[in-house]
Amino acid sequence: MTIDRPYDAIIIGGGHNGLVCATYLARAGLRVVVLERRPVLGGACVTEEMAGCQVSRTSYVSSLFPPKIIQDLDLHNFGLELLERNPPSFTPYLDGRYLILHQDLHKTQAEILKFSKNDAYYYPIYEANLDRVVGFVEDLLFMTPPDPTKKKDWLKLAMLGLKALGLKQDLVTLSELFSLSAYDFVKKHFESDILIATLCTDGIIGAVGGPFCPGTAYVLLHHVMGEINGHRGRWGYVRGGMGGLTRSISISLIRHGGFYDTSSEVANILIDNSRVSGVLLTDGRVFKSKIVVSGADLHNTFDKMLQGVELPDDFRKGLDAIDYSSATSKINLVIEGELKFKCYDGQVPGTFHICENVAYMERAADVAKHGGISDDLVIEGCIPSVVDDTLAPAGKQVISLMVQYTPYCLADGVWDEDQKQELLGKVLNKLAQYTNIDELEIVAVDIISPLDLETEFGLTGGNLFHGMMNLSSLFCFRPVLGHADYRTPVKGLYLCGSATHPGGGVTGIPGHNAAREILKDKKWFNKR
Repeated sequence: MTIDRPYDAIIIGGGHNGLVCATYLARAGLRVVVLERRPVLGGACVTEEMAGCQVSRTSYVSSLFPPKIIQDLDLHNFGLELLERNPPSFTPYLDGRYLILHQDLHKTQAEILKFSKNDAYYYPIYEANLDRVVGFVEDLLFMTPPDPTKKKDWLKLAMLGLKALGLKQDLVTLSELFSLSAYDFVKKHFESDILIATLCTDGIIGAVGGPFCPGTAYVLLHHVMGEINGHRGRWGYVRGGMGGLTRSISISLIRHGGFYDTSSEVANILIDNSRVSGVLLTDGRVFKSKIVVSGADLHNTFDKMLQGVELPDDFRKGLDAIDYSSATSKINLVIEGELKFKCYDGQVPGTFHICENVAYMERAADVAKHGGISDDLVIEGCIPSVVDDTLAPAGKQVISLMVQYTPYCLADGVWDEDQKQELLGKVLNKLAQYTNIDELEIVAVDIISPLDLETEFGLTGGNLFHGMMNLSSLFCFRPVLGHADYRTPVKGLYLCGSATHPGGGVTGIPGHNAAREILKDKKWFNKR
């Protein structure tokens, strides 16, 4: 069945980037529809019900979603509410010590002083150095990357080079962030194991390699990037779970005249006379448009939905080189009672880190490299219901656990229910060393393996970022050198997902930038 009236643009995927792209296009006057394969909007940025509670099933904290997009799309008026966490970070030790990183710098220094006088002194210097570099990097985020293979873009690249030179001594910091391992970068500044391990967790979430892996330092910038309610460098929660963000965007989309359709899986992108003409859904419906925008990763877009189309050799080679490796699982728990840490009497509103030291982290990564799962896993968790009372009724708590070094490809077995239960056992055993979890009733469990991330959420290989984020796959190299402008070799087909610049994370920026380029091509400029 063909939908009678064609659309100006069809967006494949109702994740946050697809919704942002669609809303900007609708805001500019285009007739737009978003097609989402799952029964709920949001992609991996979603809230779902679990045992009477509201759970952020995959992504679980917010900071990188920029104020510009929030303001442009009027998201606060459409229900978006961001909640700060204070303190934002907690790392327990088995010997009874702990490290809290506060919003207040002086309180943080006092905490670090328990472990190292030098580290307490250098911490604000470290933060200030990163903050200066972030200013340069943030300017790049909303850029369409110049193409070094085209002479017309050489001037833009030269101007970027001059701007980078303006960093002066901070240029060294920038180059180290893009080339060093998280450990090597942090170790240059600090000496205490607990602070080094806490900071290094920012560099390895979603990665396959350990903290000694070159290139992992780049993600440390996320520690100081972004903002919550006007406060720079802070992370928080979305009231109602991460689905509250995508829900507010979807309302903005509708208010601007756009449409969305859930349980609508695209089977094929249709081609007519060498350009896109619409999409065919798995249920047989056909949506017509001369513009199709994919928020999916490139494997799903080109190898599944665009079969039989000949692509240029350089583009095909680039697609085949994308690294979809993954070693991350997500576990969501609903518990009766209150999770307490053995070393600390207070509540923990922020992220807690189970990572005794970087050697512990590296050992877990080494086991994963050979297809195994260590008994000593790296866990980054939070209890968002401590801050957000809409998530769970009195007497219950929601716990989100991002579990690192659980490989997509297992040396012995597959990601079936038995394997997931084995993983859960290891995670609960580890938590029991630090908390009272074994004294509490676990009401409900949601175990999302790397394979589940692929089959349920459409993330090839279970990779959270639509492809690894390292120096060779960022900026003008993302997703493929010569094709970083959100356009593809297929006329009328655009990309707006995390596979494009600036990459993964809940930023909405790929969607924003893609919409801008589409409107340039349509020559429908809008100054609103």
